[in-house]
Amino acid sequence: MSNVNRAVPPAIKPIETFHLPSPRRETLSNGIPVFFFDNPNLDLIHLLLQVRTGSLYQPAKHVCNFAYTLLRESHPQLSAEQTSEKLDYYGTNVTVNVGMECVQMLISVPKNNIPDILPVIAGFLITPVYRPERLRIMQDKEIKNLAYNQQKTDYCAWRLMWREMLGDLFPSVSSFASNETLNALTTSQLQDFHRQSFCAENVTLFVTGNTDAQTEARIRDVLSGVPKGVRSPQLPILPETGIGGKILHQPKPDCLQSSIVLCSLSMGYNDPDRTGFSLLSTLTGGYFSSRLMQNLRERQGLTYGVSSSSTFFGNQSVFAISSDVNADQTQRALDACFEELQRLQDEQVGREELEMVKSYICGQQLRSADTSVNIMQKFAYWYRFGLDETEMYRYLAEIKDITPDIIQNLAKTNFLYNKFTQISVGKNLAEKECKQ
Repeated sequence: MSNVNRAVPPAIKPIETFHLPSPRRETLSNGIPVFFFDNPNLDLIHLLLQVRTGSLYQPAKHVCNFAYTLLRESHPQLSAEQTSEKLDYYGTNVTVNVGMECVQMLISVPKNNIPDILPVIAGFLITPVYRPERLRIMQDKEIKNLAYNQQKTDYCAWRLMWREMLGDLFPSVSSFASNETLNALTTSQLQDFHRQSFCAENVTLFVTGNTDAQTEARIRDVLSGVPKGVRSPQLPILPETGIGGKILHQPKPDCLQSSIVLCSLSMGYNDPDRTGFSLLSTLTGGYFSSRLMQNLRERQGLTYGVSSSSTFFGNQSVFAISSDVNADQTQRALDACFEELQRLQDEQVGREELEMVKSYICGQQLRSADTSVNIMQKFAYWYRFGLDETEMYRYLAEIKDITPDIIQNLAKTNFLYNKFTQISVGKNLAEKECKQ
């Protein structure tokens, strides 16, 4: 029987040393950068295609999501069913993630099946033909999902947030989805968007696994077929004028819980204060022992969980605090959030608490890079901002040097009451009502 005392946490040990492998880089004949992360023990080859496009680039609502989600069903010669059968037969998985300024396609293929399946993948990646019947199936599915989501307070709160944060500069994202916007989609829109966005200037390839010369040659042959085009432009900067200080509410009187979001425009990923702010965000609501968790959950019992995080795009981000709270305690929960934000401005963080958060962040960073696939994915994220694997070393070194003074000054600059838009969906308690 174990004599371990579960009530006593293990000792915190500093990170002494670690090393991230540098990828091999080459450039294809059409200009596509390729990064190889060698792993002789991994015979399941992972191809990560990163495309410089996303919902912020689309000409109309839903176009980007539909165009890239329907890719694998749009092979020019094979039906959706035939393509699916081939992918299954050759043990191939294709996962698509459509973001605001980036689309990622993670394709995993057993090494021995590369020669058979790559031509199929090339067909729907490079020369897709979108079919009306497949579009209709996805439209019907998304209409049902929308009807379900509109009943959820958290979904409604987040879409209010994006409408307020993005405003008129990105109407295809900030406007609300509806049956009409979904039904308005056409195959020609998807075809045009794919042709404009999926070009060599927008594509980067990351590969990990036990590749050899022949495997790499086949991968090069496929990606060299991506046509050249025009690189997606840098996203415009959202003006902060008129953002912040608003109180928005969408009533849902019959719900047992309300969803709250406090949000503000914030710094970009390459901002010199971003490392310190990421620590401040974690301390505020980014882990289980955060200030907001201790207040809203542990002391007041208003919620099961609360979080804070930043969503980065272009040279900016949106910082958001969110939670689902007891409906009859919505205002109390909002007030408690602002109390903690004010306390971080008024009082310096104790050394012990600060060191605990630093250890948590460092541990999370190391765990996020524990396999070659994870390292590849982290590198792909850094690459979006012009960085490489040295970003990990820089980030951890800066985390260690952050002082209570730095945290307090960042809170004074970024946690001012009037910088935040307050959003609640649930009981009618706010000054302004936002109809669907």
